[in-house]
Order: sequence, then structure tokens, then C-alpha cells
Amino acid sequence: YGPYEAQEIAKANAEKLGVTPVPSLNLVYTEEEDYVTADYAEEKGLTLKKLSGTKFRQMLRGGEDIPEWFAFKSVVGVLRENM
Repeated sequence: YGPYEAQEIAKANAEKLGVTPVPSLNLVYTEEEDYVTADYAEEKGLTLKKLSGTKFRQMLRGGEDIPEWFAFKSVVGVLRENM
């Protein structure tokens, strides 16, 4: 199914389910404009910055600097303290 289809289904059935869905946008980090929605970045042809979970874990374990656009320094510190 599409990227927002599950959210649309939840919204359409919110009353029946007794829930209030909170939409979640697919945010990405770009060199040009920092955080934007993926749709906007694609529409404008912006350059995405990506870091896979595997690469992140390797960098974390190796003591490498984690880009601040990927994770807050405080979070990285807590993760490293508890490895």
C-alpha cells in the first residue's frame, strides 16, 4: 500500500475504532533546506542526506561522530553509555 494509506484508513475508521489518529509525515534531511517532507524534497529535486541503521550502529560502536541531523548528541551519548 502507499506511504500514507494506513493513516488514511485509520482516519476513516477513527470513530468506529475509538481513536484519534495523529498523522505522521515522512520527513527527510536535505543539504539545501534541512528537514522537509519527502514529497517536497522530491518535487524540488533536493539532495537527501541518508544514514542507514546498520551504518549508524557501526559508527556508534566505533566511536565515530554521528551527524547531528541524524541523532541528537545527548541521545548518542546515552546509547554509547549503555552499550
